[in-house]
Amino acid sequence: MGVVDEALEALGILPGVLPEPRLLADLFVRFQAQVPLRRAPAGAKADALVSAWLEEGAGCCGEGRTGAFRHLAAAAGFPLESAAARGPRGDARTVLLARRGSLLLDPGFPLPAPLSLDPPAESAATGYGVLTVRPSAGGAELRLETRGDERLLYRVEPGGDAGGAAGPPTPPPQRPGLFRLLDDRLLRWEAGTLEVTDAWSRLRVPLPSADAEGLEALFGPPVALAAEEGAKGAPAPAPTLAVYHSVGEDPARLHRLLADPEAHAALLPGGWTVEGLEARNGGGFDRNLLEDGKLLRRERVTLLPDGAAVAADGPLALFPTRTWRLEPRPSGTRLRLLATLREPVPPRGLPEGVRRRLVFELASELLALDRLSAGA
Repeated sequence: MGVVDEALEALGILPGVLPEPRLLADLFVRFQAQVPLRRAPAGAKADALVSAWLEEGAGCCGEGRTGAFRHLAAAAGFPLESAAARGPRGDARTVLLARRGSLLLDPGFPLPAPLSLDPPAESAATGYGVLTVRPSAGGAELRLETRGDERLLYRVEPGGDAGGAAGPPTPPPQRPGLFRLLDDRLLRWEAGTLEVTDAWSRLRVPLPSADAEGLEALFGPPVALAAEEGAKGAPAPAPTLAVYHSVGEDPARLHRLLADPEAHAALLPGGWTVEGLEARNGGGFDRNLLEDGKLLRRERVTLLPDGAAVAADGPLALFPTRTWRLEPRPSGTRLRLLATLREPVPPRGLPEGVRRRLVFELASELLALDRLSAGA
């Protein structure tokens, strides 16, 4: 049995099975889930990439990854077409199409399953946001709605690959790093920083490249990280957690609410009370937060041109600082609440239950401001 047949069997496609359409989707889903999305030696051929995955658990990315999947699909009886995925800045790379150009398969992006390009617009929920396909002139657009914003990922241009008749555009720079796509979140590691993102939040904590066991526990078999050695001397990033939300109100109105102590009081959980409120010259105020007469935390609120900064201390000050940012959007405002973490972060990041609890704490404030603005 050749290396390609072994790989197909490892991915659940048995030799001799008829190439039914559902098997192509199964092959893509398993390939994306099982083959790590990471750098591979430059110029490696498809067979070599597949063999390295089988023997060592190695991964691949970029055009090599797309070529490896196309090679496997062809061996399973699924000839695929090439198309160019062109980003907003003109950068392009190759994606694959099936069903006469109506089904998108993009191995080079953490796309968990094939997407239909036929109208009506199709959406797919992922661990990092909602992907939506929309018709456009000459092809289709793939858009991502995540963390309170929507953006164009790329336009699919059928009829060629990334080096088509228009000439090879400048590709996006190859960034070192590790990726892992889970059902409800995306893990990414680069230059000593672990980033955990989902559709509402982004957590960043330090994770040095020297911790090979930690990286293996999170991302699978170890990989060469020599390119990251230069990052060892850089200062470790402060652990931060950002939560996002979009609202229909304009930034000026939300800014007025953030400047109002009564509005801040309305954002508090039930049972919490404010004492010792003291306004400061130049804007902002200090306050104590209590529950059943017991001090929970002391806060100093300072107004910013595009939001507010809150410094906190006390028994229930989970975040020493929280910074509100109001980012204008055509249909309202994108809210971002960026917090620093009080407790020391474990060397390999936060347990998932703790991360979720902290996201909930911050998201509750954003949603409370949204409700307050809608009812004010």
